[in-house]
Amino acid sequence: MLRFDPNLRWLFTELPMLDRYEAAARAGFKGVEVAFPYEYPADEIAHRLNDNGLTLVQILSPCDWEAGERGIAALPGQQQRFRESMRVAVDYAVQVGKPMIHAMAGNLPADADRARCHDVFLENIAYAADLAAQEGITLILEPCCSARFPDYFYKRLDEGVAVIETLGRSNVKLCFDTFHVQMEEGAITQRLKAAYPHIGHMQIGNAPGRHEPGTGEIHFPYLFEQIEALGWQGWIGCEYSPSGPTLETLGWGKPFGIGPKR
Repeated sequence: MLRFDPNLRWLFTELPMLDRYEAAARAGFKGVEVAFPYEYPADEIAHRLNDNGLTLVQILSPCDWEAGERGIAALPGQQQRFRESMRVAVDYAVQVGKPMIHAMAGNLPADADRARCHDVFLENIAYAADLAAQEGITLILEPCCSARFPDYFYKRLDEGVAVIETLGRSNVKLCFDTFHVQMEEGAITQRLKAAYPHIGHMQIGNAPGRHEPGTGEIHFPYLFEQIEALGWQGWIGCEYSPSGPTLETLGWGKPFGIGPKR
């Protein structure tokens, strides 16, 4: 059976962040992902996870999100800061169960030298992968669609695959996010099968509104069948904006043991 985890930055937002862990467990989830857990001590998060029988699936490497940053891994001049951020992420990850770490590339200025940015990205991801490998941690790369981040470094799956193949690190994997793929490329099942050998994580969100399954153009029952047929054993993150109160929008998850419990 497929395993799903909610991104607590998107789901259960009716509750304070620390209360979302218990809410996720009560709804039947066995894992969660949190973009930036760093505002809380690692032992506090580990406590929440353990008390609720949860696995922390993925975190992001730190950046100044509130200031508009969408990562810094591909930004020239930020190499030392990126390395410091990865050391923070790996140290934190070790204390909370060694989740995957998504290293975001960043938005590029209009006058950016893309070739230089590409070289910096390869250099930084190689460093991050080697650092993470020392602790048995997987690094995740995720191209993001133009509709969401128009200035983002890379937008298509094949760009992510090319980086992974160039680096040749076994712990660098691709995140297949249905919203980003559908909005940027379409032909979602075909893209899934082509990229599958490099995929280390999946996330779901419908298009175009990025709400839960059943609200947009992607037919998720069919897509879930295709994922199961491929033999997927990893997690599938719920990274979408619920169209209503979270528990009322989990009807799609009933076949997987997810939803309000009596």
